[in-house]
Amino acid sequence: MLASTLVLSLGSLAAGCATAEDSSQFAAEAGGLSNASPDPTMADRAGDGLAPGIILASTSQPNRTGARPAVERRDINSPRAACLDAVRQAERAHNIPDGLMVAVALAESGLHAHAMNIGGRAVFPESTEEARRIYRAARPNQYVMAGCVQVNARVHARNSDWPLDPWRAADWGASYLRGHFERLGNWADAIRRWNGGGASGDRLACRVQAKLQVTNPGSGALGNARCSGGARERRDGEALLEIAEAAE
Repeated sequence: MLASTLVLSLGSLAAGCATAEDSSQFAAEAGGLSNASPDPTMADRAGDGLAPGIILASTSQPNRTGARPAVERRDINSPRAACLDAVRQAERAHNIPDGLMVAVALAESGLHAHAMNIGGRAVFPESTEEARRIYRAARPNQYVMAGCVQVNARVHARNSDWPLDPWRAADWGASYLRGHFERLGNWADAIRRWNGGGASGDRLACRVQAKLQVTNPGSGALGNARCSGGARERRDGEALLEIAEAAE
């Protein structure tokens, strides 16, 4: 069983957790040079503190069948089960291939709603309260990747802890990924851009492809990811998915 706050090396949490922007882009952001996406917190702030069952808003377009399904908060205590529920809802809401957002969360946070990488150290708080305390204690010059899908908090969540809400984070992350897909035309490139592109994007695409073989065996969504191996990633994915499903 995980301790209340499990501290690991950087490589143990999503092999770097550079979701959305890589560390060099964070450095540029800190210097006022970033071209990062606009901070969503102003538009989303009305969703803070909502009770379970409240539907989350989103800027994504409806799927092809009509109205976009809702992503809603549920009363789930386990951070792993909460992350799993959130990304499964987000897949449906944003017309993401079956299992892909679950695979992203497995690769990024190990399916943990409170996972954080703060300045190169990974933590996995069990409670929301502890997660918020650790998150808010991060120094201004530390990069922070947080939550179920490892949002770059310094770029996308200034002055807010919304990445620690798995439903909100998964809804945002799925919309972000869908946007890259619409621009780039395939899911492998969308995953690469999620991680800033380049070598780090290639590595993430291969990790997600391995996890996708667990969450949706036979899926061709990342067929052009050009990866080899991945047996260890698959084994880890199977174990973590089993833990999350057992906690549901």
